[in-house]
This record gives sequence, C-alpha cells and structure tokens, in this order.
Amino acid sequence: MLIKKIAQGEILPRFYGVAWVDWYRDQAVCLPLGFNLLAACARGLFYSIKNAGRLVRVNPRDAYEQGRRDGRAEASRSLDIQPTKPWPR
Repeated sequence: MLIKKIAQGEILPRFYGVAWVDWYRDQAVCLPLGFNLLAACARGLFYSIKNAGRLVRVNPRDAYEQGRRDGRAEASRSLDIQPTKPWPR
C-alpha cells in the first residue's frame, strides 16, 4: 500500500513525505515523494470545491495557541504571580 499513516513521534519511512495531517486522529498521512504533493493539492482542491462560498471560520492551530495564551494569562492573574527578580550577586 502506498499510503502510510504515521502517529506522532514515529519516524517517516524512507522516501516518504507528509501529504497532510489528520488532527482528529493525531496522525500524518504519508505518501512517496512527489505523490505526497499531488495528494495534498488534490485534497486542497477537493475541500475548496466542497466548501465553495463558505469560509473556514477557525484555523485549529491558531485557535489552540490563542487558548493556550489566554489560559496562561488567566492562571498568572488568578495566582497573582509576580515576575521573579534576579539573584543578588
């Protein structure tokens, strides 16, 4: 089979490249070099046709990072953490 699904932390097979990442299953879909680019373009074209006229409202990576930043800021406010001072010399 040409398509290989690689979990996070696994090593890519030789001469394979990542075509896309399945965020729900936490896997990368890999194909032989060259085919991975064709598959990625075909998938992007498919989803752009499928969602024609409808904008994707949220980029999952940006949403995750924004939530992470907001959570850290809220935690530091609720715990009233002050920045540490350097050690005296």
